[in-house]
Amino acid sequence: MKKHHAIALGAAVAAALLVTASCGNKEVEEDTLTRLSQAVEGNYVDTMILRLTDFRRQTISNGKLVAARKSLLRFNTSGTISEVNFTNGQSVRKGDLIACLDPEAASITLAQAENALKKAEIDLNDVLIGFGYGNSDTTSVPAQVMAIARTRSGYADAEQNWRKARYDYEGTRITAPFDGKVASVKGRVYENAPAEEFCTVIDDSRFEVTFPLLESEIASVRTGLSVKLSPFNDPGRTYTGHITAVNPTVDEKGQIQITASVTNTGDGRLMDGMNVRVLVEEIIPGQQVIPKSAVVMRDNQEVLFVYEPSDSSSRWVYVDILMSNSDSHVVRANQERTAVLNLGDPVIISGNLNLAHESKVIVRQ
Repeated sequence: MKKHHAIALGAAVAAALLVTASCGNKEVEEDTLTRLSQAVEGNYVDTMILRLTDFRRQTISNGKLVAARKSLLRFNTSGTISEVNFTNGQSVRKGDLIACLDPEAASITLAQAENALKKAEIDLNDVLIGFGYGNSDTTSVPAQVMAIARTRSGYADAEQNWRKARYDYEGTRITAPFDGKVASVKGRVYENAPAEEFCTVIDDSRFEVTFPLLESEIASVRTGLSVKLSPFNDPGRTYTGHITAVNPTVDEKGQIQITASVTNTGDGRLMDGMNVRVLVEEIIPGQQVIPKSAVVMRDNQEVLFVYEPSDSSSRWVYVDILMSNSDSHVVRANQERTAVLNLGDPVIISGNLNLAHESKVIVRQ
């Protein structure tokens, strides 16, 4: 009988404790449960020593790559394509023959023009002799006399016809103006030469990207400042460049256009027209920089935890976040909360999500 009384008494005490807990402050209950859990499991944390260091202030924008050198090439005359030596994506060296037309008609016209020019040269000498100047002293012929002689002999017209014939002959060939890659080929052997450009040669060793920044974001932007670019299709890959120009005008959207240059180093995956994310970085020295993981929310305020070696506990400190980038904050102690944060304090940077003020912690070695 006594055993049953003891069981009933225990149950009543447990029920009373549950009723008391349910009637108490819910936050106190949760905090108590958290502390009990922490006491059983242990709070393992990582720390860093708070020091003044450089902070990378970052501004993010988007842009599109444009090759620093790009040439649209076309045939300077009509005709039938007789040779295509490169296809899209192939590399060329300056002077390489990319494609050509059947040169037969242009070659005949050029030869005829050369013969006509030689005949006109003979007629020019005859006219100069008539003016009293021989072949040996043509350099001493006055400019006015020479002009008349060139016109009367037909030499001036013959020379222009020869230049046009040579231009047309050379226009049957397309050569690379610089080292690069061939793109957008528009024609095949035996087809007529297109009226528009036949192909494009792109120097893909260096690209430019123009991107907008808000008027309020450019106070510290200047030529030479470092930027980082990441392609939209591969955000984990980063290329480093620098700002080359700042357009000194604000558009109707309150934006300023910035131009940066980047070298297509390493794998050479950058392409003309590629969309990229641009990260502008400015180094600000002498800041209290901590990882973003060190800051958590308590009472709707940002706090961080400082490790107290004397009793292996954590002390929370209210902070103001002055600046942020992709992985770090610049902080200072919240003066309105009379918080104290000193250089040299060991700041907890992991394992802090469930910590409370004065929680016992174990620092990982």
